[in-house]
Amino acid sequence: MISSIGGVARALEKRILTDCMDLLILSIMYNGHNIIGGYDVIRYLHRRFHFLLSPGTVYPQLYALERKGLIEAAGNGGKRTYALTEKGRKYFQMILNDVIFKNGFKPSQ
Repeated sequence: MISSIGGVARALEKRILTDCMDLLILSIMYNGHNIIGGYDVIRYLHRRFHFLLSPGTVYPQLYALERKGLIEAAGNGGKRTYALTEKGRKYFQMILNDVIFKNGFKPSQ
């Protein structure tokens, strides 16, 4: 019984990660990882949440964020990297203020 509950929780956690991938990427960049590549995102999420996401999950999110003007891409010695734009910073700050903090969540000290 316990293992099946753990399995359900784990599956739900993975679903949340994939459904909120855009916000996770913005969060990573907003919180100090200013310039990242797609594999940096994969490694970070693997270390943090113990899920190994495929490039086919991460890169479409990066491209979508770029199309929206929230991040910008640059070539870096054959590796494409991404940086948070001012629009992306303001957008993520709005998410924090209007959705997360407004609903009772407090930033960690």
